[in-house]
Amino acid sequence: MPTVTANAPAHDPPTGPTRKSRLSALSIVVASVGTLVIVFALLQSRTSAPTEVQSVPAQPDTASQWVTTAPKPLPLPAPAPRQPQAPAPPTDSQGFVDSAARCDATQRAVAIARTERSAIVVCETAAGDYSYRGVRLQDGASLRLDDVRPIPAGFEARNDGTTYRLSPTELVVISGETLQSRDPVVEHRAG
Repeated sequence: MPTVTANAPAHDPPTGPTRKSRLSALSIVVASVGTLVIVFALLQSRTSAPTEVQSVPAQPDTASQWVTTAPKPLPLPAPAPRQPQAPAPPTDSQGFVDSAARCDATQRAVAIARTERSAIVVCETAAGDYSYRGVRLQDGASLRLDDVRPIPAGFEARNDGTTYRLSPTELVVISGETLQSRDPVVEHRAG
């Protein structure tokens, strides 16, 4: 007959899952099913809920209350009368004859140009220095600048913050960073 000792187990260890492990597995299944139910409910509520559109009452169109007929187009302003331009004086190898736009006797004209509003000559000294001489044809106002340098397109003269760029095709006047005028050259001769 078998004898039972105090240290020996009273029965053999169970070979299947224990009650504790069964409860753990069951709680995992229940939690998973609950999560699926919640996710499904959220998805259904998003897709099945009608979209609500709220309308805003129309605002009165005050401009249409003022206008009862189609507006009449405004007449275009008349062009400003052109000031008669004095004709440019004749030219020779020194620039413009009887004009402030003329080189001194010791200089040679390297560029002679005329726009509708100006007569310009760029003079070169024997030392290779340049000067810019321009005359406004309307009133005879003249300008003489000694800060002149050649640039690829022609010549550039500076007077304080104003730059005059003369090329065979145009005279551009820039004050600081602002374009003051851009006049096409109507007559040009290189010296």
